[in-house]
Amino acid sequence: MLSNFEHCVYTKFFFGKDAEKQVGQVLAGAGAKKVLLHHDSGQFLYEQGLLSNMIANLEESGLSVFELGGVQPNPRISLVREGVALCKKENIDYILALGGGSTIDSAKATSMGALYDGDVWDFYSKAYKGDLPKRLPLAVVLTYPATGSESSVSSVLSNDEGKLKRDYSDPLLRPQFAFMNPELTFSLPPYLTACGIVDMFTHIAERYFSPKTDFGNIDYMAESLMRCLTVYGPKVLANPKDYDARAEIMWIGTVAHNNTVGVGRAQDWSSHLIGHEVSGMYDIAHGASLSMVMPAWMRYVYKSDIGRFARYAVEVFGATMDSDNPGKTALEGVERTTSFFRSLNMPVKFSDAGVPTDRLDEIAANAASVKNGVVGSFVPLKEGDILAILEDAAN
Repeated sequence: MLSNFEHCVYTKFFFGKDAEKQVGQVLAGAGAKKVLLHHDSGQFLYEQGLLSNMIANLEESGLSVFELGGVQPNPRISLVREGVALCKKENIDYILALGGGSTIDSAKATSMGALYDGDVWDFYSKAYKGDLPKRLPLAVVLTYPATGSESSVSSVLSNDEGKLKRDYSDPLLRPQFAFMNPELTFSLPPYLTACGIVDMFTHIAERYFSPKTDFGNIDYMAESLMRCLTVYGPKVLANPKDYDARAEIMWIGTVAHNNTVGVGRAQDWSSHLIGHEVSGMYDIAHGASLSMVMPAWMRYVYKSDIGRFARYAVEVFGATMDSDNPGKTALEGVERTTSFFRSLNMPVKFSDAGVPTDRLDEIAANAASVKNGVVGSFVPLKEGDILAILEDAAN
């Protein structure tokens, strides 16, 4: 049964063709005057004229535009500090993220730091205690659906000084507006598209594998979304300009991480916490770290709730329930997950991605330290458990 919960998505969505053309008018109507346009340095923004068109759109609505590019995958605290300084110097009152999860997370961090007297890393290191006091309002023009950061409460940031990757969550981090045009995703490379699909899938799975079961409609919604990803993911990779498939993937990415399928239940997040340490250490794509870690996590924990994993196999992948041996069905679900990720040409072992295996002890220790020694809720994991999962992923 569902536990008591509160849930307010807050973000207003503008979804469909030409959605991004409404940005200037909407932000001006929300009271914005000085906008920081935050983006990566991808050629896509320049080749298709999206960046210049966005600047023109904002200026035509009477807004002053300040630009900060250079966001990298696994966004860096160094660029955020640069953005914070710019916001304070120019008295910027609104931030617009143009890009995917890395850009949005960087923009979220900048929005916090702009109104904070200390170092913005305080939020991620947990040196700052309590709820977020305030932030600059922000909006998103989504070009890369994956993380769901366009309406989530979380932000993830990397600190090169310690090869650390940490998250911070607060309801105030949800963007005010999200402009989502599936056409803007047509030119995404297959690898990035696949990384996004894996990230969406694992966002749902982290909520689905809860220490308590039988969540009725929330379970059915989660299973349906994961099943849809197994259908539309391959379609998008086969035909990158399939608008309908792109639209499905884009909206699933949003719903997967704004907690619609996570309310009223304990959530796990072991795979993400371990994956963050892997990608922080070796600077690999977030989706790739998950496609290697989550199957290994499943193999390690599935016997703790065979019924849950057997249902997952049947409802998500269409396996046939073996009533005499449900453990066999449960393991089939794990194997089909691995096969699904592999079918997207994603790595499922460290060797697939060329990830070294000489620092597994350090990765396990870092992951365990994030939550004071115990990670996850489906099966609480200590440092030794995490190391065993990493060793599975490595071999």
